[in-house]
Amino acid sequence: MSEGEGRRRRKRRGKVTSLRRRRIRSLAVIVFVLVVFGGIGAGVQALSNTERVTSMWVGAEIRADGSARITEVIDYDFGHSGDTHGVYRDVPGSPFEDADNLRVSMDGHKVPYEDTYGDYYQDEKGERTLADRLKVGDPGHTVGGVHRYRIQYVLPDVVKGGKLAWDAVGTGWKVDRANVEIHVVDAYGFTGLRCEHGSWDNGKPCTAEQNEPGHLVVRLDKLSGHEGLTLYATAAKTKTETPVVLPTAPTGTAVGTSLPQPLGNGGLFAALALACVALTLCVLRFAGRDRVQEDGGRVRRVEVERLARSVTPSATPPEDLTPAQAGVLHLEKVTDQHKVAWLLDAAVDGHLTIEGDDQYPVLKRHGRPVNREIRDVLDRMFTGGSSLALGFRNPSFKAGWEDLSWKLEVWRHASDLWDTTLTQRLARWGKAQLAVLLLALALVITGGVLNGRRIAAGLPVLLVGAVAAGLGLAVFARGWELDRRTPRGSALWLQVEAFRRYLADPASCPDAPPAEETAERYTAWAVSLGCRGRLGRGRRRLDRGSESGAGFLAGCQ
Repeated sequence: MSEGEGRRRRKRRGKVTSLRRRRIRSLAVIVFVLVVFGGIGAGVQALSNTERVTSMWVGAEIRADGSARITEVIDYDFGHSGDTHGVYRDVPGSPFEDADNLRVSMDGHKVPYEDTYGDYYQDEKGERTLADRLKVGDPGHTVGGVHRYRIQYVLPDVVKGGKLAWDAVGTGWKVDRANVEIHVVDAYGFTGLRCEHGSWDNGKPCTAEQNEPGHLVVRLDKLSGHEGLTLYATAAKTKTETPVVLPTAPTGTAVGTSLPQPLGNGGLFAALALACVALTLCVLRFAGRDRVQEDGGRVRRVEVERLARSVTPSATPPEDLTPAQAGVLHLEKVTDQHKVAWLLDAAVDGHLTIEGDDQYPVLKRHGRPVNREIRDVLDRMFTGGSSLALGFRNPSFKAGWEDLSWKLEVWRHASDLWDTTLTQRLARWGKAQLAVLLLALALVITGGVLNGRRIAAGLPVLLVGAVAAGLGLAVFARGWELDRRTPRGSALWLQVEAFRRYLADPASCPDAPPAEETAERYTAWAVSLGCRGRLGRGRRRLDRGSESGAGFLAGCQ
């Protein structure tokens, strides 16, 4: 094999056909949209997965002097904040100054803490009290996920003058708390029980029970941010018959599980959506395979690209197609290069000439063509005149240019080279396709919100959104795959491909006429099929035609 032949084969192997480029571009769009959808789902989950308390257990042991030994077990979910070092507790009454009675741990291990000043608390009488703030956590490390904090301290004057008035859960909490459980034990029984929860100026009653003499219990499913809980009671004058013991505080791991990182769910969404895309694309490509007629009249489905691998270059253009039509058949769409080729072909037929220099070409019209299509387009471009300077804004040229696009599209859909039955059916469901994509986006957002709020339905909803997005995007972006070529269309496509290969490398047909003799005749074909500048010494003429085509485009701007 000669060096030139090897080079030509490498070029053929390395060349990506227009159809493949179109598929790659559409796939890139699909992947981009899915990444955006996955990012939206991950972002919504991160925003919805805010800090919260998943469980809060508070116990108070009333002492003889009216003070109480407080034990708090707080299961704190930090969500995806990423910048939190721990928790803090604001409690009026300076309970944290006595370091001997203060015990702090996280997940069963000691953790650094700091005693400072917190927010003001306002009681039902409007009196404001500055609270002590206990900051629990290492300033040098951030925390995430769910952790169990255990805090013990002594709070004075919980019972004063035989009256219990205790803010068991303060209103300084900014986060929601779930599964709140309060226990109070005293050597004396309680009467006149009253419980309120809510903000300091809008209290709502809650239920406090005395399971046994001297043991008060309050349970609430939820306290919203800035809502607290206060217990009121009167101490009995006599002690209980049997000593009352505070129930054992919760131990072990925190209640609740940490969510996967948002990018994890986003990646799961993208993986499932891409799997649906791949399956849908396979179905579309199978249903949209071109038809080829074999010997004996049998018609079968086939990828024309596979047949093109064995195509031999031919120096003879297809007889049944114009250069512009051949380009449209080859690319399966109308582009500017096809319209440039149409005008160059009209020039070769004597209807137009290109004069002037390369910077300011002038297009001149000659006579009125018999062909109605050519006549209509030129009438629009020239609007009664006989010359047209290119490179400037020209409304009449633009109107003719757009009319040429329309005519080529009409030819494409009216010819017998494509079977557009499936694509026409799909076009009738255009609104349904858009609705599926909007539904997928809504499911992604809903799934992200539910995931962030720890609702079990979140992940299934997100995955349903992935299926809808994958199917909808694949059909929306690659529905044109169903535009199948008929047996005649496939046969002509192979002829066009054979001629295109000759134009790309005239030396592939050594018996063909010299390139300089065919350059003017094949200029329009070369431009339409994307093979400019490959016709030997006729290259200057061909490039001149291409530059004129650039002038045509400038006239459309």
